[in-house]
Amino acid sequence: MPYLPNPKPRVAIATLGCKTNFYESAVIAERLGEVQLVDFKDDADIYIINTCTVTNRTDYKSRNLIRKALARKAKNPSIRVVVTGCFAQRSLNEINSLGGIDFIVDNQSKLDIGDILAGKDNTFTDIMEAKEFVYRPVTNMLGHTRAFQKIQDGCDFYCAYCAVPYARGHSRSAKFEDVLAQAKIFAENGFKEIVLGGVNLGLYKDGERELSHVVRAIAEIEEIQLIRISSIEPQLLNNSLLNKLAKVDKLCPHFHIPLQSGSDSILKSMGRHYDTQLIKSLLDRIIELYPDAAVGFDVICGFPGETEKLFEETHAFLQGLPITYLHVFPYSQRKGTKAATMPEHLPNAIKAQRVRILSTLSDSKKQEYMLLLKKRNTCCRGINESTATDYAEMLSDHYVRLRIHGSFIQGDAVKCLANDCTFILD
Repeated sequence: MPYLPNPKPRVAIATLGCKTNFYESAVIAERLGEVQLVDFKDDADIYIINTCTVTNRTDYKSRNLIRKALARKAKNPSIRVVVTGCFAQRSLNEINSLGGIDFIVDNQSKLDIGDILAGKDNTFTDIMEAKEFVYRPVTNMLGHTRAFQKIQDGCDFYCAYCAVPYARGHSRSAKFEDVLAQAKIFAENGFKEIVLGGVNLGLYKDGERELSHVVRAIAEIEEIQLIRISSIEPQLLNNSLLNKLAKVDKLCPHFHIPLQSGSDSILKSMGRHYDTQLIKSLLDRIIELYPDAAVGFDVICGFPGETEKLFEETHAFLQGLPITYLHVFPYSQRKGTKAATMPEHLPNAIKAQRVRILSTLSDSKKQEYMLLLKKRNTCCRGINESTATDYAEMLSDHYVRLRIHGSFIQGDAVKCLANDCTFILD
């Protein structure tokens, strides 16, 4: 029996977590067909929650959204509630216990939620059995001016703190021809910037083709003005890849790297595949190729066994690097991971204090970087996000949000010198 009500159903989609999830929500929405998309807080016929499980906090947010949808269903039993995403993949029994959810859809099948609502069988499968990358074309990004394109899924690194491989399965990549087909679809639909992403983007491989082949091929699409690489593991951003990427003028000089710690001892405990010397060498090479590059790090504070001395190692290491910003997180204990059973877990108060210290350092680094761009009067590029007609506002290729006055329309590709625009603080 189909679960899509007629006429045109109202659908609310809530998305938590990473850009990969947001891309997948856009695909889900488009494949629902003739529906009316509404805000999650509004009345809807179908509520879809695309969950995340990267931290305890995102688990909590996922449960909260599910309960809100179920509360509406309690008042109107005709409402359908669908739950998918990484929390759903990892915590099927817990979600089932919440009550009358109509469908819990695994990560490998999530792009076909429209078909499931229309009557297709829904069998929840073990993500570790997934062998193929699931590609479904999409034309829009739910209102965003930049297109996020997922080209890789899964991860085989199994770092001690991370639950993601257990929620996303083994690494698998989109076919090269599908990547190009999707990029051309985005171009035909007016997108001028593509952000390439995945669960572990640096693992992308289709036959002999790897990430640099994707970047160079997309750069040949005339309508695409900018290509941005999302988070990429430092040991995968090697000299060979960097040298190839440096030949692509359309590539944004912005590199987001999941460093996680500046202490070699903690990196080893985390099961990371590099040390701080590799990071220093990597930064040197990036700055050599891109003198004005924006480089950001993810950092986890309070990993089990992180003493005050080891935290100070991280702080001093980061302070001495030419980086632009930090995304700082307190360590979150995830069931089933190696770190969950490690000794010397830290109190939340200490983790929070360390997050504040590194967040302050991040603010300082960002100010220094913006002054550098102004001093060098760096040329910045981006896609106008504003609906105003007398100025453009954009996230530049140097990962600084800026505003420039002039005559623009939303979606325009904009280029300006740093001294001719205003930088916007987050």
